[in-house]
Amino acid sequence: MEIWKDIPGYEGRYQASTEGRIRSVSRIIQEKNISTGKIYYHNISGRILKPGRYCKSGHLSVVLGHGADGSPVHQLVMRTFIGEPPVGMEVLHKNGNPTDNQLCNLHYGTRTENILDVYRQGGKWRKLSVDDVEAIRFGLWCGIKGAELSRMFDVAPISISRIKNERTFAWLE
Repeated sequence: MEIWKDIPGYEGRYQASTEGRIRSVSRIIQEKNISTGKIYYHNISGRILKPGRYCKSGHLSVVLGHGADGSPVHQLVMRTFIGEPPVGMEVLHKNGNPTDNQLCNLHYGTRTENILDVYRQGGKWRKLSVDDVEAIRFGLWCGIKGAELSRMFDVAPISISRIKNERTFAWLE
């Protein structure tokens, strides 16, 4: 059963559902005629908002109000039903699908947990997968130059250097 609840900060205007959907609420708003200066009232019909892509990773966002930036749907759902994230925490998708914003698929976790989840599910956090990093380390061990590896994996030479010096992917053994 889908449950709808007002989004904090948008009470009476927008709601989120346990199924990961966002809708506007039917309401009457007051507007001013630009040329005459007279006040009039306008009916706004509620509707389910169609989300767009938030970023390259596939997260979905909706625009709440004219001229506003897009708000990530997964964050709106969690703020509505669970509350603000604890300090240092972010919203994670249990199944790894950034378009599945059902409340049962979301939870708060650390940035590290989020990154590790992506790799555990076979995805890439940035450009490189776990297999890519292992191949780069093997290439370095075999004596392949960092510049050559950067061309092979289409990354900046500094990325290879950071892997070599264990500044990134140090957690990967």
